Amino acid sequence: MKFRVTQIPSRVNKLVAGLPDMGNVAGIAMEHLIREMRLEPFATCVDTWPPFVTHRQGIIEFERGKYALYFRDGLNFIAMTGTHQPSEPSLLYELCENVLDIAQQAGVEEVYTIGAAHYEDVITEPPRVFHAALSNAMDEKLRGHGSAPLESEGYITGFNGLLLGIASERGLTGACLLGEIGDPHVRQPAAAKAVLEVLSSILGITLDYTQLDEEIDRIRAARALERMYRRGRAPGVM
Repeated sequence: MKFRVTQIPSRVNKLVAGLPDMGNVAGIAMEHLIREMRLEPFATCVDTWPPFVTHRQGIIEFERGKYALYFRDGLNFIAMTGTHQPSEPSLLYELCENVLDIAQQAGVEEVYTIGAAHYEDVITEPPRVFHAALSNAMDEKLRGHGSAPLESEGYITGFNGLLLGIASERGLTGACLLGEIGDPHVRQPAAAKAVLEVLSSILGITLDYTQLDEEIDRIRAARALERMYRRGRAPGVM
């Protein structure tokens, strides 16, 4: 799982990374960050996934999974995301090692990943942001940016957790920022926005959330309509 690198940025301090997870919090957040900051890929990797094709109305569709690192001149961070989580532990370790190899060549010392914290099956508004940090100093830093430490014990699985474990082996600092979600099987743009608000404070950048807000409003309206139907009252009927 090797990356094709065009040019490694220099004097970059931070890496922000995330692959699709529960509620696709990481996927939504990374897509929004890359689009709004107009980041461009400088390293790409095509994976041997999926091991199947899909078909729709008799026509086969196929697209290989891929990963990429992004950057834009004038920024102090690089971003990394992809289409999916690796299916095998050995491939997951290989991906994390390769990403960190490139990041450290660029000068990265801080690693931030994005994930979801599934607390209840109801939505908390606005969603809270929690973190798991690699050091007490990082914990204090994140508290100052509006995040709260995870108080329970547990696991952060997949790329979004393991990348930090390997980063700690290399002497790097960092944390996983987790957006609170309800149903893990549906898109959670509100949680992604909450995480991005904390992350943008850390990075010292300003993001436009118009597109996310529009999706959040549509989801809230749909939920309100669903609640009305569950109560047996059609909208517009007195």
